[in-house]
Amino acid sequence: MTSPVLLDPSNASDEGSSCPDESLFALYYSTQASRAAATRNFIGALPIELLLAIFTHLYQSSRRLTQTGEKWGLDDPLSSLFPYAPAAVCSVWCSVLSRVPEFWTRVVIRVDSQYTRSRDVRRYFEWSRDLHLDVIITRHRDEFEGDDKQERSKVRNATRELVRHIARCRSIRFNVMYSSSLPSLLHDFHQKDAPHLHTLKLNCKVDDGGSPPQKLVHWRFDAPGLRNLYLDARNFFDVCVDRNNWLRRLHGLSSLSVSRYRHLSNKGIDLYKLLRAVEESPGIAYLELKDLHFSRVRPWTTVNDISIELISMNLEDLAGEVLSEIIGYVDSASDATRITRCPITTCHHSLISGGVAFHDLSADQDLMVPLAHWRGRTLSLVNSACFHDNFLRDMLDGGPHDQSFACKGVKELYLINCTNFSPRLLKTMVSTRRKIARRSLFWRHDHNTLDWTFPTVAPITLISVEGGPALSKDDRKWFERNLGSFHWDEQVSFEDPDDSDPDDGRQMIV
Repeated sequence: MTSPVLLDPSNASDEGSSCPDESLFALYYSTQASRAAATRNFIGALPIELLLAIFTHLYQSSRRLTQTGEKWGLDDPLSSLFPYAPAAVCSVWCSVLSRVPEFWTRVVIRVDSQYTRSRDVRRYFEWSRDLHLDVIITRHRDEFEGDDKQERSKVRNATRELVRHIARCRSIRFNVMYSSSLPSLLHDFHQKDAPHLHTLKLNCKVDDGGSPPQKLVHWRFDAPGLRNLYLDARNFFDVCVDRNNWLRRLHGLSSLSVSRYRHLSNKGIDLYKLLRAVEESPGIAYLELKDLHFSRVRPWTTVNDISIELISMNLEDLAGEVLSEIIGYVDSASDATRITRCPITTCHHSLISGGVAFHDLSADQDLMVPLAHWRGRTLSLVNSACFHDNFLRDMLDGGPHDQSFACKGVKELYLINCTNFSPRLLKTMVSTRRKIARRSLFWRHDHNTLDWTFPTVAPITLISVEGGPALSKDDRKWFERNLGSFHWDEQVSFEDPDDSDPDDGRQMIV
């Protein structure tokens, strides 16, 4: 629905208002002199009121309603992005759009082959007037391959304009190719104030090294409302460890991501310092560590005075020993843990999360190493060939003389693009565990036992399979009859999102 305030010139144009100024109507009446020429171009002949109605609809369509309010959508293609796409149609459309400040509160700056010129960047910030901003400095999704020697200079020019308006920013997101192109928090953001900033994201695809900047003893960047922080490893170690530890001052921070460190030599970053900084943060609930190379600055197994409490954790592309150490330092039973492309066979700590998801694990990995004594409820596997019949046999065999089942608490099983198992053996495992669970005094019905803790083994009440092996009609009927929730699709494949953006500290682990 079109907002009346955008169409009524009598409304005051104060802060937060979307009202166009009166020059819009002067612009419209000035175009009437060339009405005859305009009739040959229907776009140019549209009345200002109709243009505003169209643009308001496009603006509303670009917004998303979330639990924390209405926000700009982040999944729109750059080629159709509002207001940049309609502003490129003709000068009249651009003039109309430029006079509604609210349209320009999402500032998108491209640093790829179709980069945004500095003059245009300045205009976007000016057209937003004094409203709060969401700034995105990015490349087109198809331009993250190859070589771009000019990316660093383009990002530097965009950053220079950004910091002049950082006091108005609600979110800042960099998504570039090289780590050397990212701004330096230590220097570019030094002595800046960002009272409205809730999300800061510095993301790159490749760590191409670069000389570390000189340390500042009294570094300061005030962002008291920051909730979500995503940093490359170099920026993290510049401002979040040792003397500076910025995390201690971010009392509202709930989500932290550290990514991309692949040094050309054997030298890595210090795992102990990273985890110590996380531990000293007052309220981090979600932790993500991606594509990091650590060094053994000291024997990890002797450092046992770190205790981290989290709600959810995402670990990607880490060495097996690193994975094991991190799991050992998380003392609380987090709700969800997601592990992607990490060796798990060398892990000497059992997972304690309520839900565990494994992504892209090879067939030679042994799921029982971290899961043998795991008592969580939800197990998810995506593109993981290590989910096979041997694992199912371990889940259904409590031993000849005792009932010490592996994964004894599992009630929900999600399988996506896993085909190296037998549906008949899966059925046997479900049936065996179900029969033993029925002996419990707590058993009533599948739907009434979801929240019970069974002393021997829990019944599996939900199975969801996407892209699985063929399932016979009889087995399908059996699963449907004996499970509270059942879904099996042999055809649909799953595409895993490359980059998670868990605003407000929330992350779905699937």
